[in-house]
Amino acid sequence: MTRFVSVLGACALAGVVAGSSARAQVCVGDCNGNGVVAINELVIGVNIDLGLQPVSACPAFANSQNMVDIAQLVKGVNNALNGCNAPSPTPTVTPGAGTERVFTIEPGTLLLPPGNPPDGTRTGLFTGGLSGANAAMSFSPGPLTLVLGAPDSNGVAQLRLKADVDISVDVVDSTCLCLRLLAAGGSGSIDCDGGTPYDTKATRANMAPTLAWTTTTGLGDPAGPGDGNLLVMGVFERLMVDCATANCPTHVYTTAPNVFGFTTTNAISDQETSDPNNPLILTVGGEPFSCANFATPNSGGMLAAGAPTTIDPIGDVSNVFRLAEVGHQHQ
Repeated sequence: MTRFVSVLGACALAGVVAGSSARAQVCVGDCNGNGVVAINELVIGVNIDLGLQPVSACPAFANSQNMVDIAQLVKGVNNALNGCNAPSPTPTVTPGAGTERVFTIEPGTLLLPPGNPPDGTRTGLFTGGLSGANAAMSFSPGPLTLVLGAPDSNGVAQLRLKADVDISVDVVDSTCLCLRLLAAGGSGSIDCDGGTPYDTKATRANMAPTLAWTTTTGLGDPAGPGDGNLLVMGVFERLMVDCATANCPTHVYTTAPNVFGFTTTNAISDQETSDPNNPLILTVGGEPFSCANFATPNSGGMLAAGAPTTIDPIGDVSNVFRLAEVGHQHQ
């Protein structure tokens, strides 16, 4: 996964442009043949390279020797960022199409009592370092511009982030956490009828030398109507100044992006420890959207994503970002 994140970071931040695919009429990384390389397909490619899945899981990643290597992963990432070069069927949701929602983030409430984070604030940076409490004094408003496609015959509609967004988080220790979410290559969906499992988990290795984690989706029980996920590349860094000084939109990141598995159901942050039977687990829930009222601000929906990391002077901890919308109160 570290190698995967490094490749994504180099491509997303340096703007590397891929050459044409070595395999005629195949867009490298386009596992389902819809003409778009999505985050979940990049994850499949990495898993094949690591030996966790067979090449048959996505033949579109294989080279002429029927192997998936770094060169193929780079091509897949660039196809996700820049589009496929080979002819392909029309995607279900074309760029710019769909119902848009401007999702303005509420600032949140500082420092929950230990115990049950969802009962105290909606927006928050929940951390195991504070027994699951919110470590943020406030979040900047974003906003996130979300785009919902037309539901298919099963009631499932594609969900994506329209444009990059910078978020500033004022942390309780007077430092600033800058978070940038990248629209390119993102994917996601909402099941308007319900029945799709949407829990996500971010897992980081014990004493990992970087902030890299692996993201797993499709966990948990079948969810209800309006539940969904949003998988986007994101990068964050904690700066030892306040957010007014940090000016997050202009910050130049030195860390590589990770896959943020935002969900409306349960976001699980799993920081492994030296004892494999006792990882540091933090779970925070989201809230479903309303498909019928998706374009209406304050009509519901709350996104949560795990982000295990290391925090000085605490060390490795599990964290969850949760983004709620200004003005909405759960009924």
